Amino acid sequence: MNASIVILRRAIERCAKAVAKPTVKALFCLLLATILFYWKILLTHQFSLLTAWEGVNQGYAWLNFWVASVRHGVLPLWDLYAWAGHSFIGEMQTAAFYPLHLLLALVPFNGYGVLSPQLYHEWFAFAHFLGACFMFALVRGLGLRRFPALIAGICFAFGGFVAHAEWPHLFESAIWLPLIFLFLLRALRAEDTRDALRNAAIGGLCLGLSILAGGLHVVIMQALVVASAAAFAAFHPLLQGKPFRVKAWTRPALAAAAVALVGGCVGAVQLLASSEYSSHALRYLGNGHALPASQTIPYAYLNDGLWPHGFVTMLIANAFGGRQGGGEALNPYLGVFPLLAAILGIWKCWSNAWVRYLTALAAAAFLYSLGSFSFLHGILYALVPRLWMAREATRFLYLADFALPILAAFGIQVLLCEQAPKPDWTLLNRVLAGIVAAGAIALAVPALYGRPEISPWISLSILLIFLSYGLFLYITRGHSGRPAQILIVALVLFDLSAFDWTPRNKIELGRAATDHLERALSCRGAAEFLKSRPGLFRVWMRANDAPNIGDLFQVRTLGGSGATLTKDYAGFMAYTDLLNARYLLKPAATAEPGAVYQDSSWKVYQNPSAFPEAWVVHETIVEPSGKRLLAQLDSPGVDPRRQALLGEPLRAPLEPRSDTAREDVTFDAYAPDKLELKVHAGSRGLLVLSEIFYPGWEAAVNGNSAPIYEVDGALRGIVIPGGESRVVMQYAPRPILAGLWLSLAAFWGTLAGFVLTRRAR
Repeated sequence: MNASIVILRRAIERCAKAVAKPTVKALFCLLLATILFYWKILLTHQFSLLTAWEGVNQGYAWLNFWVASVRHGVLPLWDLYAWAGHSFIGEMQTAAFYPLHLLLALVPFNGYGVLSPQLYHEWFAFAHFLGACFMFALVRGLGLRRFPALIAGICFAFGGFVAHAEWPHLFESAIWLPLIFLFLLRALRAEDTRDALRNAAIGGLCLGLSILAGGLHVVIMQALVVASAAAFAAFHPLLQGKPFRVKAWTRPALAAAAVALVGGCVGAVQLLASSEYSSHALRYLGNGHALPASQTIPYAYLNDGLWPHGFVTMLIANAFGGRQGGGEALNPYLGVFPLLAAILGIWKCWSNAWVRYLTALAAAAFLYSLGSFSFLHGILYALVPRLWMAREATRFLYLADFALPILAAFGIQVLLCEQAPKPDWTLLNRVLAGIVAAGAIALAVPALYGRPEISPWISLSILLIFLSYGLFLYITRGHSGRPAQILIVALVLFDLSAFDWTPRNKIELGRAATDHLERALSCRGAAEFLKSRPGLFRVWMRANDAPNIGDLFQVRTLGGSGATLTKDYAGFMAYTDLLNARYLLKPAATAEPGAVYQDSSWKVYQNPSAFPEAWVVHETIVEPSGKRLLAQLDSPGVDPRRQALLGEPLRAPLEPRSDTAREDVTFDAYAPDKLELKVHAGSRGLLVLSEIFYPGWEAAVNGNSAPIYEVDGALRGIVIPGGESRVVMQYAPRPILAGLWLSLAAFWGTLAGFVLTRRAR
């Protein structure tokens, strides 16, 4: 007993010492800032991130399907619940291989049988906390003090791109750039090649995690940072630490290559899956336009750019009514005082080479984000391979929102400097006083004359300019201690939180718009009814903005949500009977009688003309043209129950059907990645399954490998002999499985190498 008490006491003492360390204190402050900033979604249930249709039916629904699959011991390669079955790993945004999502699988589903929205909110906040910690580590790695690093972490995580990107694949990828940059810096500064490679490999590991998180646009931008930073360092040998014997460009090139190689290997499984999928998919560009996903997007469709007046939103968040650009333009606002601090950092720390690089990076990002307004955007589109894949130009503000918090940290360190001689702020003070005077006039005129009207959000921005100037005067007059630091944190958090509109008030939303999470959850009763029905079937949702009940409640549907769709299925969606759509789900307001289920929100109808899940045919029609093949499905002389339309002839002819022979199909197993069937045919025939044809599926008939044919333009077909047969189909895409092993080897190999080399040192 005494020994146990001693051990416990020592453990408490160690914890107390750890908490007393300045770095741990700073990280605790970041955690506290995260909780305070996201109080709406962490401390109440009145606000939600999950109200828009896209957020609910894409990111949240996909994550729900992923967690449900993992809990059943299945790696979700194939999603059988949406789009009549499709490659879940093909569309990169699903983040099917992101290892941090395993943490979500540890928490049980809520009473609706889905991932708890509160858990989703906590995960959202946790990801941003990680981003703040990563930026803190980078700024410390640049040699700055903890407090400026703390402010940089807050600005990066709670402002700009990272804070305003509500899609999981974007913010989960975006948080890794500070660590990628940090380990690249360490590789450039390393004393020997082995140490440089070790740090570059860890940077590559972080890049690989960003790839696995699913943000392709973000990964492209991160790769540009790695390449440009390495090129910049090549022209500044002193940035590389001790002089090196070989040429100045060798170390940066080696470091960048190591980051890219390890990153590509760690993310290989996702890259291979997406590459395969892109050759079979269509990408939807809006306004009804769709192109093959592997085809270069024409410049005319790259029209989402920051408008020239959008720069004003860096100072006034809601300038021009918040309309800062076309398309999915994200607000780059980082706060008034951080913007002032960034200007100070550029002005007073210009001699620092990395300040010059970060300034150039931010300027280039702003210029590129102008889209078609910018000469730089057109030139890079023409010269940089695959840059068109990051088609939303405004998302390049992510690089500016990465660089400016670091520059702000430099400015805050200069501002809080207690060493003499202190900087002369006379010129800047005059400029700021003029801005404040202009703001005072802008407020005074409407207050006195009632015209022109001014938005309260604009008034708040002007007030924040006043407060930032007052805090600047307070600090420059000798107050640089703890009170000044507390005021800076308070002002920055107040500023950023005031213009953070990502959480939406559910009560106010219910008065003006649809809460799509509540609408999706209202399908639970209908989903439970459908899951209780015998046999295999699919459901066709006949409703505007149909919820993705497939990924939410594990009901096999014809619909879903995503930015892409396979080419075959896009042309086949109208043939719902062939897709085994036995039930229709419609809103409760539908006047049509005959519902087999009804609740306050939805009605379920049966479709008697739906085909079974599988059937056998003995006649084929060969039509090489895909368009003519689909047109023949509507011909009165074609009966898909007796005939199969093929794009190529079978390797061996079928035998005529016997009118007296029994033919039936029984499913012994139906899983996301495996189907097992027993088939009895009177003669040699073609087994047609109401499953979407896609490469990677393999079939065996009575233990022997058998080819899978594309039938009727989108379905699968397998030739079977007469009599009893056992058919097994399995989704096992070999290149992707090889990529999975490569990713695992690179991930664990990099970690093991890092640990072993550190122990050796």
